[in-house]
Amino acid sequence: MGEDQAVLDLFFFAAADAPQSVEEFEQARGRARRVETKPFGYDWGDWEFEPSLNYRQLLMDDEDVAGIWAIQPFNEEFGEGSPVSIEIPEDEQVWAVNYCPQCRELFVGSTKPTEEPCLELLRAIAEHLEMDFTGVHGSADKAPFIKSIRERIARRRP
Repeated sequence: MGEDQAVLDLFFFAAADAPQSVEEFEQARGRARRVETKPFGYDWGDWEFEPSLNYRQLLMDDEDVAGIWAIQPFNEEFGEGSPVSIEIPEDEQVWAVNYCPQCRELFVGSTKPTEEPCLELLRAIAEHLEMDFTGVHGSADKAPFIKSIRERIARRRP
C-alpha cells in the first residue's frame, strides 16, 4: 500500500531446523528459538529496508502474496544490495513476517486500534491474502473479517 514503515516479526530458527518454504514456515513457526518484533523504515528510492535486510536477496518471488520470507546472507557477487544490518548467528536462519504498522496494530497487537480501518484497506488486504471480501459492506461486517485475519495470523505466532 506504499507504506514507508514496516514492523517485522523476525523468527530465529536453528539453521538445521529452519523451514525451506513459506508453507513449511507456517508449520514450523512454533519451533523458532526466539521471535523479535522490530520496526523498519523503507527507502523506495533504493528499494531497501532500513536498517538493511538486503531486500534484493530475500527468499521471495513473484508469487509472494504472504509477506513472509527468509533473510539471506549478503553475497557480494550478486552485485546489488547491502549487508544485513541485524545480527544473525551463523548457526541460525531468520524468517520475517512483514506488516505495515497499522495492520500489525489491528491484526496482531493486543491493544484496540484508535481508528476503525477503512473498507479499502481491508479490501486490499483481502485481495493480497486471497480471502473472500464479498460480504463486507460496512462497519458491522468489518469485525468478523478482522477476526478471520487475526485467526490466520495467530497461526504464525509461536
